[in-house]
Amino acid sequence: MTGQNVLIAAVIALIVVAAGVMIAFAPGATEPAPGEIVPVQKVLTQDEMEALVVEIAGEIDGDAMAALEPGDENTTAFTAIRDRLNAFRSANPGIVYISTMRKTGNTIEVVVDADYGTFGAYAIGGGSSVVDPGAPYLAGFVEPYTEVYSSAYGYAPVRNASGTVVGIVCIEPDSPIEQERIEALAAEIAGEIDGDAMAALKPGDENTTAFTAIREQLEAFRTANPGFTYVYTMRKTGNTVEYVVDADYGSSDGVAIGDGYIPTDLDAGLLAGFEEPTAEIYSVIYAYAPVMNASGSSVGMAGIQAGNPITQERVKALAAEVAGEIDGDAMAALEPGDENTTAFTAIRDRLDAFRDENPGVVYVYTMRKAENATEYVVDADYGSGYATVIGDVYVPTEEDVAFLAGFTEPSAEPAFYTEEWGNETTTLLSGYAPVRDASGAVVGLVGVDMGFVHQS
Repeated sequence: MTGQNVLIAAVIALIVVAAGVMIAFAPGATEPAPGEIVPVQKVLTQDEMEALVVEIAGEIDGDAMAALEPGDENTTAFTAIRDRLNAFRSANPGIVYISTMRKTGNTIEVVVDADYGTFGAYAIGGGSSVVDPGAPYLAGFVEPYTEVYSSAYGYAPVRNASGTVVGIVCIEPDSPIEQERIEALAAEIAGEIDGDAMAALKPGDENTTAFTAIREQLEAFRTANPGFTYVYTMRKTGNTVEYVVDADYGSSDGVAIGDGYIPTDLDAGLLAGFEEPTAEIYSVIYAYAPVMNASGSSVGMAGIQAGNPITQERVKALAAEVAGEIDGDAMAALEPGDENTTAFTAIRDRLDAFRDENPGVVYVYTMRKAENATEYVVDADYGSGYATVIGDVYVPTEEDVAFLAGFTEPSAEPAFYTEEWGNETTTLLSGYAPVRDASGAVVGLVGVDMGFVHQS
């Protein structure tokens, strides 16, 4: 799934997603000391999101919503629905965006955006777009539906002739890429942009020579690097962040100068890009449910989204959490061939349930030391074609500092990476934590890989 076939009601939220809304600490907050475990803010599961969207969809007056027309934004009916959406979001802080939408001919349009009245939010009829009839989320007009969308983003500062930062360039790949590479590419294209020309662009300048020159540079970069879906520039303006030049400007997917939003506590990755090249992985859970009128007919659907931060602190904390739930004595006693025992199955089921409870977790497994190597013990995927079995050996290399540290204390890889496992290619950030027996002795570790599987 690409950003374009995500929930149409979240088109404005797509700006947030495309901008890499992701944070481990609020701006100005103190980062943890090395080795410190930061409690994980629990991310809503898909089942929880489905229940929430059903709840809010059932609270919306479908007849009133169906009657709303462009220009009705200040009516009592519109305000009542918008206030209900905002109250629901306030009561469920994991939700970052919420709106309602409806079908109009062969298009889908926003009806009530909870953010209406703030910078970049949609009015009635906004975000209208023709969608692929086969888009999975359209099921939300009939029954509850949820999905997870994950991607990696790279950022780098754009500077003017004097060296002052005037904005950032943002790139989003749709193919496997490691963190160092995406940061380097972001820095490369940022260095090619005329910062003075970009800083001078104002809304309405989309057809000027200056705008066209930058847009063509972005397009040329994307052509030279075909694994990238989006490339665009942004800048700060007051307390907002806005688009400046989008390589897709002029297409149905492009945005104009000045489109943007107010940064939130989720924007650490994006804001860091104004200082130096950086990159991140970000996941969003989307949920949809039909809005019914008094006669029980669907007149539209409600859509909500919740962010899922994937950071070093998060993967460390999650690894420590699940490590504490594993029976270390039972794990230590497992031998090759014990895959069908009650002890093995109990641990595998706990790992699998943990993955279901934490969207964004791709793999979770346990390992232990074995002579001069390490070996797998329990893999949540055991039973699938490419899962490991007890005793499968992995010989650590000099690059496995974080992995080996996980036998002593919670640790995490320093950056995200790509990996091929079986027939899957993934972008991951991994965390590890020691598994202990009843006496407190370390008998192995658990590994938690967060990220996403690339579409083949």
